[in-house]
Amino acid sequence: MSAGHPAADDRSRGLGTMLHIVVRIQWRSVLIWALALGASMAGTAASVASLYDTAAKIHTYAAAVTTGGALAAINGHVEGIDSLGGVIQDEFGFLIAVLMPLLAISLVARATRGEEEAGRLELLLGGRIARHHPTVAALLVVTATIFATAVLFAVGLAVFGVPPTGAVLYALSLGALGFVFTGLAALLAQLTPHARGIYTWSLIILAGSFALRGIGDVTKTWVTWLSPLGWAEKAAPFGDQRWWALLIPLAAGLTLSIAAARLASRRDLGSALVRGGAGPNRATVRLRSPIGFAAWIHRPAILGWLAGGVMLAGLMGALSHQFLDAMAGNPAVAQAIGIGGGRPVDGLIAATQLYLAVIAAGYLIQGIGTLRTEESNGRLENRLSGTLSRRRWLAAHAVVLLGGLVTIVLGSSLVLGLATALSAGDTADFGPTLTSGLAYLPAELVLGGIALTVYGMRPRLFAIAWASYAAMTFIAFLGSGLKFSQWVLDLSPTTHVGNPPMNAVNTAALIVMSAVTAVLGAVGFITFRRRGVPQS
Repeated sequence: MSAGHPAADDRSRGLGTMLHIVVRIQWRSVLIWALALGASMAGTAASVASLYDTAAKIHTYAAAVTTGGALAAINGHVEGIDSLGGVIQDEFGFLIAVLMPLLAISLVARATRGEEEAGRLELLLGGRIARHHPTVAALLVVTATIFATAVLFAVGLAVFGVPPTGAVLYALSLGALGFVFTGLAALLAQLTPHARGIYTWSLIILAGSFALRGIGDVTKTWVTWLSPLGWAEKAAPFGDQRWWALLIPLAAGLTLSIAAARLASRRDLGSALVRGGAGPNRATVRLRSPIGFAAWIHRPAILGWLAGGVMLAGLMGALSHQFLDAMAGNPAVAQAIGIGGGRPVDGLIAATQLYLAVIAAGYLIQGIGTLRTEESNGRLENRLSGTLSRRRWLAAHAVVLLGGLVTIVLGSSLVLGLATALSAGDTADFGPTLTSGLAYLPAELVLGGIALTVYGMRPRLFAIAWASYAAMTFIAFLGSGLKFSQWVLDLSPTTHVGNPPMNAVNTAALIVMSAVTAVLGAVGFITFRRRGVPQS
């Protein structure tokens, strides 16, 4: 009768052991994510509270950003925007709606498919750890991280004057958004054979969520309810405060998590439930070349980030006519989104290109991070065991990553130019739209150079590259609106581009950034050739 108890104890110990392993592997990433996001929320709250320190200023801001409703496509429809909390939600809305899902996706992907591809899970599952324990442990650790981050959000908001009830509900709504993507990433880990597949499909779904929320908010229809971002928005923490709205993302996240755990308990290690058929017996000539093989590795990421850029560009271009009408009716709208002065259409394109530059830079950082994955999983050693040199291997990946970057920039800019021309009825801005996108390439490549240098010197410290990207994103999105000091703005490479096409391109700065990129790239190549491989 008691035979079941030892088995239950073994399962409990197995899960406990797996939790300890996941925490040990992830604690640095968990700490960086939680502290960085918490500090970003507190910094935004502090800046907004100092800038909009009177009811009149808050009312002026609210009147500007709600004119015409087109700005809801970016930050969503903020209920209760005529309050300090509402202004913070509007200013920080787009950035945090990207970062919370990325937190969940990155931590889950590393703890599940990342460990499985590295071969470490096979060793663990040879003992008393059940097949589903790694997935359940990853879900528990990431959920705890999201909850801790939400607590930091609530404390940071309350400290700077946001009513506690609204602060807690807003923090919980963001945490619930992260929980949905935690479950989604865990499910995708069972469906796709590689960690890069988790990133690709998660980012595509995130881009689709932005599109659905934007369409629903602009048209004021039920479409908003189809988006996980819309669920967080409908909680209305600074408006009607719908606590019940949290049940939707919590139910969705729990359903996805349970499905992921059940699938993990049934599938074979190293397999995937959705994968292509058997490939050819022999690799093609293209795949046997270093560049062709590198292109095959990076293709999913290129398509995923391109999809996100195209969706954002198409949405912004399609709504350009509404933006221009709103600016014509209320000049304060342009000031509210940091594009005051000059032609309104140039300001709109400039603002959108800044968002697209952040997307393109994110692709570049992730792509270089893939090189670390190839090395830590043992595949790089096999590649270098023949006639392929380190220099040729790294150069092939650099060429593919550069080609992917140009593809994302040009593809997104092309869609933005066409959509803007169709919506506004003027094709004169098509050329400047393309050139303004290309002008951001040196700034994006500086971040890529930092990532390559870190990878070449010490792959274990690759979090520095992501920290640089996070700092650039924070400054680019919020620096101007929150009146940061000029020296702080100058820390972001995008500041030195010149904000085209609204302002002239700073050619000298582009040359300097290109030279900096060349130096960083050279350092990355030299240090990579001299260090040991593998080096995690």
